[in-house]
Amino acid sequence: MEKAIIRVVLVIAVVSLMVYLFAREMTQVYALNQENEKVIVESLKLEKANNELVKKIDLIQTDDAYMEKIIRQELGMIKKGEKVYRFQE
Repeated sequence: MEKAIIRVVLVIAVVSLMVYLFAREMTQVYALNQENEKVIVESLKLEKANNELVKKIDLIQTDDAYMEKIIRQELGMIKKGEKVYRFQE
């Protein structure tokens, strides 16, 4: 009779330990999956930004009108003889 009780207690202890270890591992797997999704989203954003920069570089290297527009807008440069009028809003 005592052997049967010991076996039941042992089985319950082993099953409990297995459930605990499984639950802990599943929690870690879930956390890693969440982190993986965040990294994938960030990677896609960076890839999109990189593609836009590559297009901009290509335009600057091949399209003189675009390059002139960028120089005027971002650097504030003007051609000889031009006058710039700035208005307050």
